[in-house]
Amino acid sequence: MTRMETFPTASDTEVVDRLNQALERLQERDAALLYDEASERSIACRLACHLQPLFPDWDVDCEFNCWTGPGQRKGHLVVATTSDATEARTIFPDLLIHRRPHGERLAVIELQKSTQHHSRHRELKKLHRCQARLGCRHALLIEIGVGEARGQHHLEALAASR
Repeated sequence: MTRMETFPTASDTEVVDRLNQALERLQERDAALLYDEASERSIACRLACHLQPLFPDWDVDCEFNCWTGPGQRKGHLVVATTSDATEARTIFPDLLIHRRPHGERLAVIELQKSTQHHSRHRELKKLHRCQARLGCRHALLIEIGVGEARGQHHLEALAASR
């Protein structure tokens, strides 16, 4: 069962409905991945497979890094780090629904497994930055229920960036 927290406009309903359909398919067809607490990347890949037929006029990509624009080198969005960080960090959205040749971006989606509560703030920050930098109307954080919580997904839509 998916629980929707907020969505900024009625036009988001269609995107949310399709995401819910894809989450249902993920639960039905890939329950073993969820039960076994597969990696976030594995789950994102399978969710993208279920999303693509629901967005036939769009491309659904995982960790897409091939856009270019001002301040972006091959799509790298750099995250601020602390003085004790030893490696630079870059951001790629978990899922991006867009039109590759046209540069249109419909939605940026971040996934978080239900077992990773400590990273929610970081995921929201990443999502806000991706939404602003990529110009996506829709930005969604999906907590994917894994392990004993499989099938209990939580979807949160961020307000559209202006």
